[in-house]
Amino acid sequence: MDSKQLFLRELHNIIKEYSEIGEQLKQPPKELPWEEFNLTKDEINSLETQEFTDESISAIEKIVRDNIMGAFHSAFCLLDGVSDPVLENDDDMWFGLKLVEKQEEEEDFLHDELYSSYWDWRELNNKNK
Repeated sequence: MDSKQLFLRELHNIIKEYSEIGEQLKQPPKELPWEEFNLTKDEINSLETQEFTDESISAIEKIVRDNIMGAFHSAFCLLDGVSDPVLENDDDMWFGLKLVEKQEEEEDFLHDELYSSYWDWRELNNKNK
């Protein structure tokens, strides 16, 4: 089994699944899994007034899928070291990161750190405004 190819194929399944937002557009959720992104009443009302057709849903889902794919591509460029993150110190160098197949249980997980790092990112971005 080629772990990298298996990961990338599964990633395409994930991208497809998360881009299928037609039902959410037609019946906007009152609460989202992560409270930070809950829709306002005005946003919900605005979506509820739209008349989504099968074609408009298909177009929106293609745009979302393309954006998700682009986000993963940009993230992989960072991992590969072919693009650079914003560095806090001009003397710092970015060489990328290497993902390796797990051999045993590790303490830190990226999926957990994604959500906790949001608050750091938000604070840094609000400081610069």
